[in-house]
Amino acid sequence: MIFDPFGDFDTAGYLQNSLALKEPDEIKRAEHLSFELSIEDALSYLAQTNPINYQSVLQVHETLFSDFYPWAGKDRNELVPHLAVFKGSPDNLRHTVFERPDSIRMAVDYALHLAADKERFRERPGEVMGLLAFAHPFLDGNGRTILLVFMELSFRAGFSINWSETRKDDYLRALTNEIGDPSQKHLDHYLTPFVVDISSRDDWPKIIGGIKGLDGLDKENISYGSMDDPEVQKIYMTYRDKQ
Repeated sequence: MIFDPFGDFDTAGYLQNSLALKEPDEIKRAEHLSFELSIEDALSYLAQTNPINYQSVLQVHETLFSDFYPWAGKDRNELVPHLAVFKGSPDNLRHTVFERPDSIRMAVDYALHLAADKERFRERPGEVMGLLAFAHPFLDGNGRTILLVFMELSFRAGFSINWSETRKDDYLRALTNEIGDPSQKHLDHYLTPFVVDISSRDDWPKIIGGIKGLDGLDKENISYGSMDDPEVQKIYMTYRDKQ
């Protein structure tokens, strides 16, 4: 199933991208080029922004992806408030549930609130990252936007994640499990061994450019359904009961 929330894939390409591209490999290359060319601008913006709030997250996404996605910087609640988004089919018990469109900002705000407690944040980095990933604010580009925001937040708390030592598949598995059942602290357990002190932002563009799997929850097997669908509503009720 093609991820086509706007309903115009045949005429406008994937998510109305500026080049009207439809082929997955071409989309990934063009999207990542936009990201790479804008990393330093996004990081500079974050370094000068205090406090970091929901609007900051939207601005980072716009900075990174506006050359490729005309809607960059707008969240799902503004673009497609009637759609629920999942990774995997909702019929599959192992699907990933992302936040309801009307609760995205609440989830991000809560993650930013937790990150403000520097000691707790260092001890539980996966809690913050998991909340940001669960919020899934955008139709695409979530992983890279969230990573840059997370890196700035952790820098202000005096630490970083040694991403070069992490493994893509293990990280994505822990992240998926964290979203599905945050009470078990899956991502805290995975990330904590990679926590290191940090004192400079200078090497960030190079570090970020080398990280694999940043779009792992955006590009593959994304599905969606109407928020008015009783089955979709049941999914959210079941998910809330697990929290």
